[in-house]
Amino acid sequence: MSCIAVPTLSRSCSRYAQPLSLQALRYLHTSRPYLQDAVKPSVKLIATLRKSRPVPMSLAKEALTACNNDMKLAEEYLDKHLSSSAAKSAKLSGRTTNEGVIAVSILSGKRVGMVQLGCETDFVARNEVFVKTASGIASTAAFLDIPMEFEPHQPTLGADPILTFPVSALSSAPVISLPSSSSREEGDPAPISSSEPQTVQQSLNAALGTTGENLRLLRAVTFAAPFPSSKDVRFVPGCYAHGGKSDADGRVGAVLVLGVTSLDSDKPIATLIHGPGGQDLEQSLLKLARTIARQIVGFPTKVISRKSGKEAVEEGEALMDQPFMMMGEERRVGEVLAEWGKERGIKVQVTGFRRWAVGDAIASGTVEESSS
Repeated sequence: MSCIAVPTLSRSCSRYAQPLSLQALRYLHTSRPYLQDAVKPSVKLIATLRKSRPVPMSLAKEALTACNNDMKLAEEYLDKHLSSSAAKSAKLSGRTTNEGVIAVSILSGKRVGMVQLGCETDFVARNEVFVKTASGIASTAAFLDIPMEFEPHQPTLGADPILTFPVSALSSAPVISLPSSSSREEGDPAPISSSEPQTVQQSLNAALGTTGENLRLLRAVTFAAPFPSSKDVRFVPGCYAHGGKSDADGRVGAVLVLGVTSLDSDKPIATLIHGPGGQDLEQSLLKLARTIARQIVGFPTKVISRKSGKEAVEEGEALMDQPFMMMGEERRVGEVLAEWGKERGIKVQVTGFRRWAVGDAIASGTVEESSS
């Protein structure tokens, strides 16, 4: 390898001069300690840039740093970056997304959401960035109300209270981040805003850049218990997913809502919940809802009961007729629920549920492209 001697300051120092390789000289020229420190962009400057270019904070900071805090050059930098991302997204948009993940989220025992995020390969479906993105979108679907122009939300006993969250509306919503990604079945901390606010669409674009695959938000559902709650009916949501690293994501997922009423007309359910032992009753109902969600996932469940189904169902597809294996029972789910409620002076009904699996046939027209 050719070498070049380091220039010396004087003849007296010449004997200390040693030849260095071109590789070493290149390191001295380019390594961070020998470069002038770049001026860090201020928070105000970052905020100003993000007003004209709504991008994640880290990307705005990167643009300003690269352009020496020149706002015009930073905007051009972002325009080029976004154009590149859009071109990549458009290039990938035609690819099929038969793999993916089902993500569920329950918030404070009052709200629940479930989404299906599609990708091209099972390798990406297990990718941490991909799963985290899906979990964030599920939390967002649970936390936000569906825009009124799509569908008003006022659940009533006897009607399916779970609503479809339009993908177009959800894609433009800000991502809601949670303090913890662990199981949140017994009342979780309130959602907090992300340190880098971005929309669901922006989070998908960022994940696309990391995974290199076409990503599509295929479908989403949500439920929010009415506030203030009715004195006569208590709606209790539950969720569960199987086949992932936690019970909040996997290849199969389910959400359901229980409708709970009091067996004593003189003591409505609100009196029982807010009276002695009411907190224990409420926590027991949340655990029951989660257990039933596990039951729905564990069986090829299609309808609540044979009477409620509009089509003929096979053995094991009607929830109320299944052996309640998730509670260690051989008796049917309907029998166990009736006895469980009677012991507590209440009546428990499953008012609605959704069970999704990766690979399900999704009705035409319900899937919206969301990676472009």
